[in-house]
This record gives sequence, structure tokens and C-alpha cells, in this order.
Amino acid sequence: MNTQGINTISGRFQGSEDSNYGARVGSELSIDEEKDGVRKESEKQAAIQLEKAKVKPVAFAVRTNIEYDGSKDEETPVYGKAISYQPKEFLHIKEKYNENWWIGRIVKEDAELCFIPSPHRFEEMRQASNKKLQRQDTHDVPRRDLRLSTSTGPMSPGIDDAETEDDARKSATSPTSKKDRKAFFKKSDANPVYDVVPSMRPVVLIGPSLKGYEVTDMMQKALFDYLKDKFEGRIVITRVTADISLAKRSVLNNSSKRTIIDRSANRSSTLAEVQQEIERIFELARSLQLIVLDCDTINHPSQLLKTSLAPIVVHLKIASPKVLQRLIKSRGKSQTRHLNVQLVAADKLAQCPAEMFDIILEENQLDEACEHLYNYLEAYWRATHPPQIKPHSPPPIAVPTSRKDTVRKPLKPSADTAEHSDSRSDRRVRRDGDSEMFHRPDYADRGYYRPSDAEAAVSRHSEVPPRYPRYQINGDSAPRHMSHYDPYYSGPSTQRAY
Repeated sequence: MNTQGINTISGRFQGSEDSNYGARVGSELSIDEEKDGVRKESEKQAAIQLEKAKVKPVAFAVRTNIEYDGSKDEETPVYGKAISYQPKEFLHIKEKYNENWWIGRIVKEDAELCFIPSPHRFEEMRQASNKKLQRQDTHDVPRRDLRLSTSTGPMSPGIDDAETEDDARKSATSPTSKKDRKAFFKKSDANPVYDVVPSMRPVVLIGPSLKGYEVTDMMQKALFDYLKDKFEGRIVITRVTADISLAKRSVLNNSSKRTIIDRSANRSSTLAEVQQEIERIFELARSLQLIVLDCDTINHPSQLLKTSLAPIVVHLKIASPKVLQRLIKSRGKSQTRHLNVQLVAADKLAQCPAEMFDIILEENQLDEACEHLYNYLEAYWRATHPPQIKPHSPPPIAVPTSRKDTVRKPLKPSADTAEHSDSRSDRRVRRDGDSEMFHRPDYADRGYYRPSDAEAAVSRHSEVPPRYPRYQINGDSAPRHMSHYDPYYSGPSTQRAY
């Protein structure tokens, strides 16, 4: 075969390769464009759903147990609209967007509505990180074995001098490291990402001493009355006789522990009553009103730490034991008998760290303490009740379709002005959008009507021109002032005869 034939064949092969490469590039570009279009459409739908959720009520509330930074998550339905939070913060969930994302907001003032990762999303992230670690382990072991087998004489510089071959293998695939990882993930399973809590955190008063004694009951009752008056129509104060300290999450979710407590507890309230009381509190909180609990059996904040209520714990504190002692003695001999018990209980509350309470009322005057509590709860109310902003909708555009829409009719004169004015020359018309009145001219009564500029612009572009009053004209000759009154008049030849 000659050289020219070889060049021709090679040119054909090269041309086919170029065409195949161009087709592949084009198909890849089309696939990328299609994916980009699908992504933009899904992001648009997510933004619409996020806007609609602003007017929806709160479905449920959760408390966070971990830290999450939404700015680093690239799989958010709308970029830049993922929430970020710290542990022990509270979230209001409006709705579930899909299996991996919720729509809600953090309970803070001026907090925006965002996308919140669901527990299923965290489970997927955990599994993906677990697979990534396993791949790193499988890739690291052959590399170290190859480096050790090819090295002659001294150890290769990639491994420390004090490390032997067995130590290197053990450090790469040591059973202890796997156990540590399994233990880590088991711990994360034991502590869930979120805890479901009431939509409104109930308020629980503790102190200055034990419940059931006059000094404590009277001071708490004074606070209850003050809150009832200040938050009228926004507060529910209810008494709780059951021991809600038994409503621990681990106990209510584990049947074996439940039977043990039922056998060992000597109290009147059983777990069934406690569970019923917890459900009642959750139902009250769905109204998004302030919930204040008058608990008969709660005298220490540690009794509420493991419950699912996540209450606002208020410590009504009397700093001086002498003041509390005088108050107890002023209530009579029946209260003085239990003086030591009440003083010991007050001392135990004083030894509690401040982190166990949400707010501490240690003012000397009861009015100041009431005002302090009112300001705190008012701020909490604003955080849980953001201003409702309805989605913006543009005003409807009126399109004229008939003469009624284009020609304005004069207003009828009132009964007061009809007696003292001429109904013909003094008739008034109100323009659309104008607050001022103007007199209707006499030529309008004679049959000549000059439309406004807006009417003229509408009639020029409308499919069906508006019908104006007939011209009372004798013959083909029009008055000299006709072109002045009628902008559509162009001469006798175009004048219609009626």
C-alpha cells in the first residue's frame, strides 16, 4: 500500500476519533446542564416551601445534644439556608421537608426559618464517615507492607526507628482502635441527636425551701398571682400532684426498668399516672401559651434533669438564713417545729451551681423579684412567637373589558346639595385614585365627552375599543370645537352617522 493510502486511512481514523471525542464532550455537557437544571428547579421548589412554612404553626420542638455548623454542609436544599446550633439549644419544627431535612427555626429573637438536618441525615453522615475510615485502613496496610518488604538493611524513613514491623501492622489494624470506634458510635447511638420536648418549656418554681410549708407556698403563690395578672390570656397555671421526677427518658422507654420501679417505689403515683401527666403537659404546650407548673413533689433541680420536659427552672432564693428563719417563726408554732428541715433544704439549694437554674430570683423585695421574672418570660415569649409575615403577593391588575370598566360614571349628588345646586352643571365626578373632585363640564351633558389620557391609552391598545356617547351632530359637518373635545375625530369622512 502506498504512502498516500496510509495517510488517507490515518486521516479517517483521526477524524473519527475527533468526532467521538466531540460527541462524548457534548454528551457530558448536556448531562451537566441537565443536572444543573434539575438542581436549580429543586432549589427553587425548596425556597418556595421555606417561604410557605413561615405562616404554618409549630408541629413539635426538640432540644439539641450535639453541635452542628450548617455553613459547612453542601447538601442543603437551599444553599446558605441551613441552621447552625450548639448543644442544649431548642428548635421549633414547622414541618418535615423530606427524609433528611426539616424546616424550623432556633428559639431566639429574630431567628430566621432554616433547614434543619433530621436524625436520618446524621445517620447517613455517620455511615459515610465510617466507610471512609474503612477505605483508609485498607489502603494504608498494603502500602506499609510494601515499604517494609522492599527496604534492605536499616528501616525505611517512613517508619520511626523505635517501631518494628509488628508494631506498624498493629498500629494500622489494631483491634483496640476498632473497639474504640465502635464504642464511639455506640455512644452516639445511646445519646440521640435530638430530644423531643414540649413546644413551650414549662416554668417550675423551686424554693426558697420545701413545698408544703407555708413560707414556700405563700411566696410561690404571690409569684403565680403576679404572672397570671401580667400574662392574662397568654398563660396557663396548672397544679401537678404526680411525681414527675420519675418521668425519666430511660425509664419510660425501657419496660424492664419500669417494672423494677413499680415494685420498689412506695409512692402513691405510679408510672402510668406520671406518663399521663407528662402527656397532658405536652398537650398544653401545643397551644404555645406560657405553662407554669405548681409541682407538689419538686424541691431540687436534680429531679428534673433527666426528664423530657426541659423546664425553665426558677430558683426563688432567700440569701440570708436569718431572714428565712424569722419568716418561718412568724408563721406560728406549727411551722417552727420543722424549722431545721426547711433551713437544711434552703442550704442545699444554695449549694447548687448556677448552671442548674435558668433564672435565680435573689432580690430583697418581692416586687423586684416578680419584675425580674416577668422580663425573662416576656423575652422568652418574643423568642417563641416571631412576627407572622405573610408571603408577598402582588396586587391584581385590572384589565378593562367593557365600557363600564373604561368610562367613569358621575356620582349622584347627595340629598343636601341637590336642593341648592343645579344637577346639570354642578354634577361631580371622582377620578380613580384622586382625592379631589372636579366639575363635570356642560358639553358632557350635550353628548360630547372627552376621555382622560389614561382612557385614551387603554382604548388605543385594547382589542375592543370602548363605546363613547353618541355625537348629536346634524349632517356631516361637525362643530369647530369638535377636534378639541374628541381626540379620535379626524374629519367628516370618518365620522359615523347614527
